[in-house]
Amino acid sequence: MLDWIPAWGSTALIAMATTIVTGRYISPLLEVRNRRFQTKMQAQEKITAAALSVLSATQKLQTVQIPDGVTDTLRTALTEERARWTKQLDEATCHLADHAQEFVFTFRGPNSIRGMRYCGTVRMVWISDRTDEAKLRHLLELTAHFHTLFLGSRWRVWALSRAMRGLDRRFEELEEEGRPPLPESRPVPAGEA
Repeated sequence: MLDWIPAWGSTALIAMATTIVTGRYISPLLEVRNRRFQTKMQAQEKITAAALSVLSATQKLQTVQIPDGVTDTLRTALTEERARWTKQLDEATCHLADHAQEFVFTFRGPNSIRGMRYCGTVRMVWISDRTDEAKLRHLLELTAHFHTLFLGSRWRVWALSRAMRGLDRRFEELEEEGRPPLPESRPVPAGEA
């Protein structure tokens, strides 16, 4: 058929056609996929950093208390540290609440819904009118389950299932705790019904 092309010419034509098709159609698709993957990984890193900030600041605030009978210098230093950790916790919960939509992009399936609920719940717990001890306890419990579920090893199936159940249970408990009490119902006399 192409007797006039030398043997090396067909190889060159195939290589040129492959280069053109790859450069024209496949490379742009790979570049888009690469950008999506980078965006996903950056979002996951930000979420991870904010969750770890919540975890560390909560543990520091629970652990470091201002004891009685300390010098004014130490009291001032500890108060400043606690204020800094409180600000760090406020910023981390605010970031999680503001960027909860990234969970849909980062994690797929039912866990993305759990992640979004975590983001909103952590912020609502932090700005609630609970005592500081109750806030820190709730934040630590929620974030510990979140950390195991989203940031832990995928091979630890039992730990993941426990964390999933624990996170769902904590959501339900906090929702029940936050609901106003139902009004008392009275039986309706037979004549009114």
